[in-house]
Amino acid sequence: MGAAMNNSETLEVGIAGSADFSRRVAAIINTAKLNARPHPALLADAWSMILTDRPHIVIFEVGIQHSDRTQSLLRKLLSQIRERYQNEIYVAVALNAPEKFAYGGDLLFENSVDLTPSGFVDTFIAIPPGGLPDIPSISEQIANVISLFRIEHSRRNEGKPALPPLGSPGWIQSLADPISRELWMRWMPRYASYTNENPIIIGETGTGKTSLSYALHHLSGRPGEFVTITPRDFSSSELVQAELFGAVSGAYTGAVDKWGLVKKAEKGTLFIDELQSIDKDLQGKLITFIENKSYRRVGSAESVEADVRFVFASNRTLYDMMKSDVLRDDFAYRLERVQLEVLPLKRRRLDISAGLAYGLAKLQRQRPQALPVYGVNSTAYRMLFSHSWPGNLRQLENNVAKLCEHADMHGTQTIDGNIVAKVFQSRLSGDTLTITDVVASAAERLSKHSLTNRVSSVQDSVEKFVEFVRVSALEATGGDVEKAAEMLEDDEKVLKIMSVSILAKKELGLKE
Repeated sequence: MGAAMNNSETLEVGIAGSADFSRRVAAIINTAKLNARPHPALLADAWSMILTDRPHIVIFEVGIQHSDRTQSLLRKLLSQIRERYQNEIYVAVALNAPEKFAYGGDLLFENSVDLTPSGFVDTFIAIPPGGLPDIPSISEQIANVISLFRIEHSRRNEGKPALPPLGSPGWIQSLADPISRELWMRWMPRYASYTNENPIIIGETGTGKTSLSYALHHLSGRPGEFVTITPRDFSSSELVQAELFGAVSGAYTGAVDKWGLVKKAEKGTLFIDELQSIDKDLQGKLITFIENKSYRRVGSAESVEADVRFVFASNRTLYDMMKSDVLRDDFAYRLERVQLEVLPLKRRRLDISAGLAYGLAKLQRQRPQALPVYGVNSTAYRMLFSHSWPGNLRQLENNVAKLCEHADMHGTQTIDGNIVAKVFQSRLSGDTLTITDVVASAAERLSKHSLTNRVSSVQDSVEKFVEFVRVSALEATGGDVEKAAEMLEDDEKVLKIMSVSILAKKELGLKE
């Protein structure tokens, strides 16, 4: 496993789970032309398979038959893998049954008492609710994992450290969606290495911008501290500048002699959140610092040199901030070359599955006195999966706590649709998707499709737009064909045929 790898070399992929799961995943790998060789095994035989076949990746199943006994065996196996091979073997856990999601989340923690990370799992693969044609299938997720592992393996062979497992300090807690894997495994390590650049992270509230900024610092190799500041927490720009650069006594009313966060972040990273809250005067000082690597404390004429890398974040795009005259054009142009966008949860829905697994397992440790909840039934899963989640992962985790509390009061270990409806008073908190949202989503999809595919005629584009509207409606209704047809005032039979057709093509690995 230490030899260099390129796309022409065969990748060894271990598969451990039920006989049906192992057989299906092996068939996916064999038919998808991934240049990978599957090694299926029952969980009880997995260690022997690993010792014999030396896989680069192992995919473990957490399925409907998973039990405390199975979990104990799996935890022991993962511990053996890390003890013997450290991070050489890339571990993917397939969340194959929403009723047992908590078992998958449990693997992220070292013990059942606290939140100490285990370091066992590198990524999740998640089965989506049925009837959602635009959600990546298990086949597509496996192909994505294999493709990105090749990049990761090349990084390691260049002498770079392995990417941390889920839950590690400075790393993401859970992920399953290919969009997130692309961000964390392809783009983030690349941008972390650009240590002379000052990246900006764009994303809605609750999407994980702070975690991503820390990961940029962690992988950069810079030996100094990771320091953070949110300018809106201060009552004036003068106080923000003093906090950043320091001040001399008497520089302003109440000023005392002190050094700022720039000094503290020497040879490290200074993360400035909510960039839009910085006024233009301070933006100018930051430009000067970035260009000259020197600054002055407030009230001082003496220049001080510093080696600090900035990472900025905002919930608004650079274009939006420029258009509304919040951000100086020259500042925006310096930042636009290295941008990372963290998409909202509604655009990377498989992370909902991973977030549920993490949230359920975390809550068991925070509320050990409560009845443990192991997962959600298919109805509840569909309801949670199709919601827009305006508060993103933060909102999801908070709502998992509410759902588990009601499940405990009902004496059940599985959250059902009635509990979801009761907790959210017949609707999930936040705005439900409307026909306007559906059309807007379809328009965005059409735009991306047109940029990456040849457009033969206006009529073809119109037909594609109608298809995207129908797909978006199915997502908004959790795959409920009847509700989607009612929302669009469309033919239910046409929607059903289209949904089945797209899903069949995805399973066969065909492209539109």
